[in-house]
Amino acid sequence: MACGLSTSEGDEDLSRTDSHVREASARACPPGVASRIQVVTPPGSGPVIISGRLLGTDQLVSAQDRLFFGTNFLDGSSVLWSTDGTPQGTAEVKKFAPVPIGPPRMGGLVAAGAQVFFDFHDPATGNELWVSNGTEAGTHLVKDLSPGPESTWFHHITALDGLLVFVRTVPGAAPHFPRYEVWRSDGTSTGTFRVADLPSDFQVRYVSLTVDHALHLFLSSGSQGTVLWRTDGTTAGTFALKKLDASNTYVNDVSHAGSLGLFVLDDSPNAEVWKTDGTQEGTLRLESFGAPTRLIGTLGSQVYLATVSSDSRYLHINRVSLNGGAKTRITTLPNPYADEPEATPYIQRTTRAGGKLYFSMAISSTGPAPREVSLWVTDGTADGTKRLHHPLSLGDEYFSPLFAATNGTVFFTASTDGLYPEPWFTRGTRSTTGQLADISPGTYGSAPDGFAQRGDHVFFFAHDDTGETQLWSAPIQLICPPGPAESEE
Repeated sequence: MACGLSTSEGDEDLSRTDSHVREASARACPPGVASRIQVVTPPGSGPVIISGRLLGTDQLVSAQDRLFFGTNFLDGSSVLWSTDGTPQGTAEVKKFAPVPIGPPRMGGLVAAGAQVFFDFHDPATGNELWVSNGTEAGTHLVKDLSPGPESTWFHHITALDGLLVFVRTVPGAAPHFPRYEVWRSDGTSTGTFRVADLPSDFQVRYVSLTVDHALHLFLSSGSQGTVLWRTDGTTAGTFALKKLDASNTYVNDVSHAGSLGLFVLDDSPNAEVWKTDGTQEGTLRLESFGAPTRLIGTLGSQVYLATVSSDSRYLHINRVSLNGGAKTRITTLPNPYADEPEATPYIQRTTRAGGKLYFSMAISSTGPAPREVSLWVTDGTADGTKRLHHPLSLGDEYFSPLFAATNGTVFFTASTDGLYPEPWFTRGTRSTTGQLADISPGTYGSAPDGFAQRGDHVFFFAHDDTGETQLWSAPIQLICPPGPAESEE
């Protein structure tokens, strides 16, 4: 049963009206549907930085049928936590005492098999790789890769078949580029070692793909162009897979379509859409667009993309076949600010749920913050491309998450005026879109973030009446208020 009352879907007037906000508010969940699991930030100790938030990586990771997360405080202390989703099953794994190091000491968490890896800064060893098996005694430094207080810098930390694979950056003396090394770890000192050196005259781009049980890296060089590299965590399995371009280019976007990886290569002035199955023969260019392009996702055998119009005032929704070519424009999204200066539309986030694609579209302004952000859904057709809600967060540093639960519900953050973001939900129609909770009524909102699912509940962090950020949860199957079942149009 969908959460909300059945109303006519119809065509929405895209002028700045609040009628859909009043309708969505009428479908809001009553107090108590979302609840705080545990106080993880003692009142007065904040602000807290949740591990992974500044990196844009997962803040809640799953291992041993539990969720793990880290909290970092301004006094230089950190705590590794785990939870089974209940207050009594939420506890500190290991607490790190304050040190004169600015936060966050604990970086992003990555679960590999039954272990959780993270980089952690300690005065004696610098920033190095740590691991935890979920117990205090089993939480320890893996290996001091840069002996003494010198730090090691990790990138593309990826779980592959129960092992951790990552890229280590080794600074080089000017004017040379840093060196890049591929490493693997099983969580032990002896099982943590360098697999391969990447070519010294290449730069490793900041995006990567995991395809066919291997990490795929994009390397660029002014003299040798742009090359896709592959590593499965072994020396023999680390090699250049395919040259993508003769120039030193950037990869602007990556995504997945089942067992395929997708990416957009900036071959200025064109944006090339590629796919890879992890083989040289299966790494192919699908299509090219003469404008900035973002991947939205795939439905069936079609890839959907957003491209900016030549005058930078509109966003076109296009599709191409996974078999290559067949470029088709689906629709053009409205921009009520098109005649105002620097009002360029762009995609913030995307996800897929219930056979539909969801995305947030922002419209830029003359300042750092967007002037508008709205949530959209598409089934791949013009008629099935609709705006579900606006505004989402209008901040220049905090974007609304889009989290797809396994039952097709999408969780996001929004408000009625863009100022006070709270958790919202949708099942893909405006009549099944509403506010999940008003966790922090008043000036700032609760700014929910870090959504993750365990069982039939979604978990997230929110700023609540404690005055700090805490761990919250809600059921993914929402019925608020009780109403007739509604078809997903």
